[in-house]
Amino acid sequence: MLRKESSDSAQPPQLAGAVRELPLEPEASGVMTPLLTGSAAVAMIWAAGAGLQYASQVLFARWMGAPEYGNYVYAIALGQILAVVSGLGLPFVLMRFVPGYVATGDWTGLRGIVRRSRQLTVAAGTALAVLLTVVLLLVRPSGLDIVVLLLGTWLVPAAALSNLESEISHSLNRVTLAYLFPVLADPLLCVGSALALKGMHPHLSATLLMIARYLALFVTLVLQFAVSQIVLPPPARGSKPRFETVLWLRVSLPLLLVTGCSVVLSRADLLTLGLFRPPAEAGRYSAAAKTAGLGSLVQGAVNARGGPILSEAWSRGDLTGFDSLARTIVALAVWPSVVVALVLWTGGSRILAMFGPGFSAGYGALAILVVGNLASSAAGPVATLAIITGRQDTAARIFAWATLADLMLCVLLVPRFGSVGAAVATAASMCLWNAWLNRVMHRDLGIRLSAGLTDWRILKAAILFLRPTSSCKPAA
Repeated sequence: MLRKESSDSAQPPQLAGAVRELPLEPEASGVMTPLLTGSAAVAMIWAAGAGLQYASQVLFARWMGAPEYGNYVYAIALGQILAVVSGLGLPFVLMRFVPGYVATGDWTGLRGIVRRSRQLTVAAGTALAVLLTVVLLLVRPSGLDIVVLLLGTWLVPAAALSNLESEISHSLNRVTLAYLFPVLADPLLCVGSALALKGMHPHLSATLLMIARYLALFVTLVLQFAVSQIVLPPPARGSKPRFETVLWLRVSLPLLLVTGCSVVLSRADLLTLGLFRPPAEAGRYSAAAKTAGLGSLVQGAVNARGGPILSEAWSRGDLTGFDSLARTIVALAVWPSVVVALVLWTGGSRILAMFGPGFSAGYGALAILVVGNLASSAAGPVATLAIITGRQDTAARIFAWATLADLMLCVLLVPRFGSVGAAVATAASMCLWNAWLNRVMHRDLGIRLSAGLTDWRILKAAILFLRPTSSCKPAA
C-alpha cells in the first residue's frame, strides 16, 4: 500500500484505504501507453547517442594512446563533478516544480524558476571554475597535464548550463527534444572538430581534444537554448517571472548533496586512479567503465521517460498509477539489461581491444562494474521516486554515507589493486545506496519495486504493446 507523510504539505492528500491494482492489459492501461511509446523514441536517441559516444571514445583513445587519453578523461571527469555541483540541485528542482506549475497554469512561477535556475547555475559554475583554477595553480598535481586540467575546469559553467537546459525540456515532458542535441549532436560535433584539428597537426593531443570539446559544447548549448524557448508554453514566455528563490534553494540544497554524491560515486574511482596510478591506467579504466555503462542504456531511457510521468501522477494524487508506473519501469529496464550484461561478460575483452593496444587489460574492472550497473537497474528509479515524493533529505543522507564508503574503499583498494580495486569500490557503493534507498521507498510508500521483476502482467502488456502486429489500442 502506498503511504505518504502527512508532514509533506507540498504533496497531494493521502489516499484512504488500500491501493487498487491497475488492470495491466495494454488496452486498459493509461500508464503503459505514454511510457512505452515515449520510451521507444527516447531509447532510439539514447542508443544512437551511446553508440556515437562510445565510438568517439574509441577513436580518441586510438588517436592519442592511453597516456594522453588518460589525461583527457581525467580532466573531463573532474569537470563533470564540478558541473553537477554548479547545478546546485536545480535540474531536479525543475522536475519537482515545473509539472505542478504547468498543471495549475502558474506561468509566472514557471517563467521565474527557469530564469533564476539559469542565473544561479552560471554564477555557481563560474565561481567554482575560478576557485579550482587557483587551487590547481598552487598545487600543480604531478603526473597530470596542468593545461588540460585547466581547460577541463573552464568547461564547467557551460557544461552545467547544458545539463540545466536538458532538464527544462525534460520537466516539460518533451523528453525527445531534451536529449536530442546533447546526446546526438554533441558527440558528432566533437568528433568533427577533433578530426579538423587532427588534420592540422601530426598528433592529436589531449589539449587539442579539449579545444574540440569546447567547440562542440558551445554549438550544442546554443541549440539547447533555442529548444528550451520553443518548448516553453506560450503563456509563460510573455509572463512576468515570479521568483521564489528561497523555496527553490531550500529544496535544491539537499538535492545538491544527492546529485553531488551521485556524480562523485561515479567518478571517484577514476579520480583516485589518476592520483595513485599512471594516466595510462586511468585511460584503460575509463574505457572499461564506458563499456560497462552500455548495460545501463535501457534503464536510462526508461527512467528518462518515466520521470515526468511519475511527477505528474504524484502531483495529481494518482497514487495507484504512481505505484504501477514505478514497477513498470523496473520491469522494462531489467531484463534487457541482463542481456547486455551477458554480452559484456562474454565479449568484453574483445570489445575493449577496439580502444587500442593494452586496453583489453581492463576486462577485470569491466566485469565487476557490469554487476554494479545490473544491481542499479534491478533497484529501479529509487532516486527519482525519493525526489518526486519529497524525501530528498533522506536520499541525501544515504548518498552521503555511500559516497564516504566509496571514497574509503577507493583509497584502500586502488593503491594496491589498481583498476580492479576501483571497480570493486564503485560496484559495492552502487549496491549499497540502491538497496538502502529501495528499503526506504518500501517503508515510506509501500512500493515493492522488486515486484516489477516478476510481474508477468506488466511484462506481457509491454511485449504485446511493442509487437508491430498487436491489435492493442492505447487508452485515451
